[in-house]
Amino acid sequence: MNPAEYDRMYNLEDRYWWFVSRRELVLDIVRRLSLPHDPVIVDVGCGTGATAAALSKIGSVVCVDVSPLALDYCRQRGLGNLLEARAEYLPLEPGSADIVVALDILEHLEDDSAALKEILRVLKPGGRIVATVPACRILWSEHDVALAHKRRYTAGQLSQKMRQAGFRVDTLSYVLFLLFPLAFLQRIFCRKPVSSDAAQAQVPDFGSAVNKLLIKLQRAETAVMRHIPLPWGVSVVCVARKPE
Repeated sequence: MNPAEYDRMYNLEDRYWWFVSRRELVLDIVRRLSLPHDPVIVDVGCGTGATAAALSKIGSVVCVDVSPLALDYCRQRGLGNLLEARAEYLPLEPGSADIVVALDILEHLEDDSAALKEILRVLKPGGRIVATVPACRILWSEHDVALAHKRRYTAGQLSQKMRQAGFRVDTLSYVLFLLFPLAFLQRIFCRKPVSSDAAQAQVPDFGSAVNKLLIKLQRAETAVMRHIPLPWGVSVVCVARKPE
C-alpha cells in the first residue's frame, strides 16, 4: 500500500463512515460470539490500529501487520503486543488464538489460501475468523490499484476459500447493500486507467451530515444481517470456525 495511505487512514479511521461502519459491524459480530473470559484476539493486517483499539475492550489483542509504518501508528494509539509479520507466516503458537480478525487483507495477498491455512493453525479448536473483503470484480477501480489489491471476491468465492482451508462457514453476507447500485454506476461511468504510482484511494468527503447518515444506514444493515444475509453489496463479511 502507498505509504501516504497509512497517514490518511490514521487520520480518518475514527470518524469516516466507511471505517466506523466496518469497525462497528465487526464489534457487533465479536460481541455476539460465545467467548471465554479475556479472549485472545489477533488482528491480522491491523493497519493503523483503530479496530484493534476497540477490540482491546473485549479481550487481549495481538496486532499483526507487515508494515512497520502501520505498527508505528498503532503505538501512537497506545497499543502494545505488536508483531511485524506476514499473514502467511504468523509468529504465533498453534492453537493460541480465540478469534482472528482479518479485515480487508486477503485481497492484498498473492496466496490468500496460504494465509487462511496459517490463520487456521493459530486458532484454537472452535475459534473463529472474522474476515471482510471487497466484493465483485465489476467494482474494480483506482481505489483497488491505490491499495494494491490483487482481486475482489464474490461471497461464494470467499466461502469456497474458507472451506478449502479447513474452516466451517457460520455466517456469510454482503455488506453495504444499499450503496452497491451507486458504487456500480460510479465504477462504470468514471472508470479510467491509472498507474499504481499515481492511484489514490477514493475517500470522498460527503460532509458531516451525509457521513452521519451513512453510519446510521450501515447500523440498520447490521441489524438486518443478524437475521438474514444480504444478497449483494460493496464488501463481503464471513465468520468461519475451526472444527473442534
